[in-house]
Amino acid sequence: MPVALNITMPVFNRLETTQRALLALRRTSREIPFSLTVVDNGSDADLVGKLREFKRIGLIDKLFLLPENMGISCACNIGWHMTEAPFYMKLDNDMIAQRADWPRRLFALWAHGKPLSTFGGTESLETLLKEPGALETLDGTLGICTATLAGGAIFIPKQVSDLLGYWSEDYDLYGAEDGDYGLRMRAAGLPQYYYLRPDFFFHAGDEDIREVYTERKLDRSRMYATLFSDDKGGTGLFRLNNYLFYMCIRNWKVPLRYAVADVSEDCRVRVVERPEYLPVAEALRRSKEMIDAALARKQPEDIYSEDFVAKLKEIWNGIGQGCDSLTDAVRNCSI
Repeated sequence: MPVALNITMPVFNRLETTQRALLALRRTSREIPFSLTVVDNGSDADLVGKLREFKRIGLIDKLFLLPENMGISCACNIGWHMTEAPFYMKLDNDMIAQRADWPRRLFALWAHGKPLSTFGGTESLETLLKEPGALETLDGTLGICTATLAGGAIFIPKQVSDLLGYWSEDYDLYGAEDGDYGLRMRAAGLPQYYYLRPDFFFHAGDEDIREVYTERKLDRSRMYATLFSDDKGGTGLFRLNNYLFYMCIRNWKVPLRYAVADVSEDCRVRVVERPEYLPVAEALRRSKEMIDAALARKQPEDIYSEDFVAKLKEIWNGIGQGCDSLTDAVRNCSI
């Protein structure tokens, strides 16, 4: 049967937790046909060996092994590209499915919302019901998200990714991929819906992931902080993109930074940087430089002036990535 749901699971060590997540998926009903792709981000040999075994016995449909940690967005985008399906799901390797019929039940709930939308879990009943407009249905409660859906178990239809693209690869190891997608959804005026995640997935927790980052001498707290403010006190990349999207300076459909150059018979992937991404990196650098200079002058209001915005738009339009190049379909979303 044609694949209806492309489930992509990014993996970086956490052997026991990853096994639990994959074995739980083995019990999942195939009423909605799905394909499971695992993309490993440079894990240790013991986990890689286990993933190969799971691929051999058919527990994993597609396996891609990156030579090093390329970041969450790069890994997830590889899985997103490799399976054509009307729906994509990013499922973290610490999300343990609690019931075999979760795909059918979640799609039944989501069907009460607008089709051009995204759908993700929240841990809290309070959050589920917080915003006006939450729908009480025979299939459960469909909550309204006005901020950002967490990326641990999120669904994105192809109709949306055709308009807004994939996860942004602007960022380094610590993703911000879900936050960035939320920025673009809100800028485009598209709805985001909640389901109550504990009803469907058990979150195995972060204790072992802290150990993984400590072993690799990676400081997650510092990486997160630099999304908002860099080491010199300048504008962080996430905050910069937030401004560029909301001022309609940068196109909401972001180009990818990496491309798969080759996949070997043993599932190893060789990734290269796309030459066409270089102008995007330069536009980000120039935009940040201009904003930081204005803020250093203690004139934050300047960045909202017509002249300042026009200069930034000239930079992004000049590389074909401005809001002037939005397709009519995307432009209509925000009306």
